[in-house]
Amino acid sequence: MNRKERRKQKKISTQFIPNQNELLEAIEFHNQKKIDDAEKLYLKVIANNQDNYQALRHLGILYHDIREYQKAIQYLEKAIKIQPSLPDAYNNLGSVHFVNDEIELAKNLFEKSFQINNSYLPAVNNLSRVYFKMNDRVKCLESSSHALNLAPNGYICKLNHALALSINGKIDEGIVILEDLKELNKTDDLFNQLALMYEVSGNIEQSNKYLMESFKLNNNNYAMLAKLIENEVLDEKELNYKIEDRYSKDDLATLKEKHHLARCLYIINNRKKNYTLAGKYLVESNQYRDEILKYDINNDEYFIEKLIDNFDQKKLIQPSSKIIKNTEPIPIFILGMPRSGTTLTEQILASHSRVHGGGELDYVRSSLGIDRIYDLEKEGADKTIDKLLSFSDDEWRDKGQKYINQIKNINTDHQSFVTDKMPHNFMMCGLIHKMLPQARIVFCYRDAMNNCFSLYKNTFGTSGHGYSYDQIKLSKHYNLHVKLMKHWKKVLGEKIFLLKNETLIEKQKDVTEKLLDHCGLEWEDQCLEFYKTKRDVRTISIRQVRNPINKKSLGLWKNYSDSLSNLKQSLIEFS
Repeated sequence: MNRKERRKQKKISTQFIPNQNELLEAIEFHNQKKIDDAEKLYLKVIANNQDNYQALRHLGILYHDIREYQKAIQYLEKAIKIQPSLPDAYNNLGSVHFVNDEIELAKNLFEKSFQINNSYLPAVNNLSRVYFKMNDRVKCLESSSHALNLAPNGYICKLNHALALSINGKIDEGIVILEDLKELNKTDDLFNQLALMYEVSGNIEQSNKYLMESFKLNNNNYAMLAKLIENEVLDEKELNYKIEDRYSKDDLATLKEKHHLARCLYIINNRKKNYTLAGKYLVESNQYRDEILKYDINNDEYFIEKLIDNFDQKKLIQPSSKIIKNTEPIPIFILGMPRSGTTLTEQILASHSRVHGGGELDYVRSSLGIDRIYDLEKEGADKTIDKLLSFSDDEWRDKGQKYINQIKNINTDHQSFVTDKMPHNFMMCGLIHKMLPQARIVFCYRDAMNNCFSLYKNTFGTSGHGYSYDQIKLSKHYNLHVKLMKHWKKVLGEKIFLLKNETLIEKQKDVTEKLLDHCGLEWEDQCLEFYKTKRDVRTISIRQVRNPINKKSLGLWKNYSDSLSNLKQSLIEFS
């Protein structure tokens, strides 16, 4: 936005508006948390002037504050329609979608606000946070650096920059920034992020300490409560309320809060081995989550069938001679359903002296220039397939080189191999082979019920695994993954190494030897003691991989057999 456009925008936003004094009074009521008075006055102003942008926007903010999200969306969308050239209502609307885990919608709105005014600090800060949530390392660092340039001493700017550093291989620097910030202003979000950083870096004791500090500042954070109870840091007896009372009697609780409260009750009853009651709460918890996300499993079926139909042996088995084959670092793709053992497998490989553990990288999708690969509507699926089919040999080579350039940036210790354990890369095995024929591919899988129950009993941080909260959707998604992987295995043969989690647990040394051999790595003893390897881990398995292999997770679903009837009767095993 140039200077002339900014002056025009300022004139629009500050010009005389009828009922201006009443609007200012309403905003003051709002600031004083006199919600009823503010709401009545906002509505009065709007009744006298339905095109009052600021009244509509502030009423939307008020409804956001009191968690009436549909009303918030309604008024903020009206504000945008009246003044589409102003950035703030887009940002406010993005915030509503962000707290409801509608991350893609939030990102688009924050980006729109930023496009209108790239100096509008609230949008820049929100972009930093949404990119952090999406683990978009490059954009997160870019936006947080831009925010710091706009406001070098800004508290939120510094906090977001620490988060950006933490996902760009500089977690120690991020911790130092947050430790300094907590001396200025102690907030539950700050302590929560500190707890996450210490957990990722392996300092569980310090992580637990800051989780409690965060919860003390906001004991209505039920997501935090569930994590504290699950990690046995907090006992329900220490609360000044009963979780069951909050769950059954709080009529104002949102679906998201109901989900977390039911999850707390599942964890508590699971620990007591009261599996009937625990199963009841687990199902209810997931029903709330499913109602929020409204995942359409038919989209996955359509896209996977298109992949199978269009990428067969003829198209994929012979990569172009123009593809560069001997480039370092060599990628090792560890893929499969989430909770199939991908984190454990990466930890084993990352314990090798020649391997850099890259974590969950979104570089295949970004290198190919496609939006996403699951929960993709039919029109988007068709466009994606058409785009992939249109690539020339030169373009496939360029996509592969772009991927290599990206992993070089994170390979700070200049290792010969870099792992990429984005689980849903299983949907792109053939495409990976086409663009990176030198890559190693490891497909992780488990007994179907072990895998699916592990998905069903966990809550993921973003909306990305929306299929996992409904048993029918979960079984369909799992079965589609089996069908697609059988196709890729038929096409690519020995290119794909099959690693069954239960076999790894039973025969750790034997399977580890075969895994290393497939990747072109010599034997190293430390791969058996992977739990001693210090590195950042950012998955639900974050605490599990700090311990030796054990059999605790095998067959846990059997305790919940009566609650899982829709799941167990329809699953297909990979074989």
